[in-house]
Amino acid sequence: MTGFNVEISMGDPAEQGVEPSQFAVAHHLTERAEIHAEVLSGGHLLHLAVAGCLFNDILREAKARGIGVTDLRVRADGDFSGEPLVSGGITYAIEIAGDAPEDDVRGLVEDCEAAAAILHTLRQGAAVNASEVRVRGDA
Repeated sequence: MTGFNVEISMGDPAEQGVEPSQFAVAHHLTERAEIHAEVLSGGHLLHLAVAGCLFNDILREAKARGIGVTDLRVRADGDFSGEPLVSGGITYAIEIAGDAPEDDVRGLVEDCEAAAAILHTLRQGAAVNASEVRVRGDA
């Protein structure tokens, strides 16, 4: 399986890290995107996937419709409970400003909500399987 590969790994402890409470990254649909998270736990990353998917879809579709987005913020939240921990659900909020009439911007958001791949995937469920687990001795 290829196409949306990601990796997280242990970094060099001598290098300066960035606090996840707020960091900016170069983004393919806008000059910069700011990410805010308490920590980068799996739960936070799951919520970031929801927010990031909507953020990307709205920017991409706005451009296709000729709508200039002047501000966009997508927040996602939820909780986990039980043993093992299981999500109690995810909620999101969207704040957007643009250079088009309010009805056009609202329609843009509604269309993106209806088409967002991560939202669809989570609502329908997806298989999650290990492709490989390698255990190495200490180097």
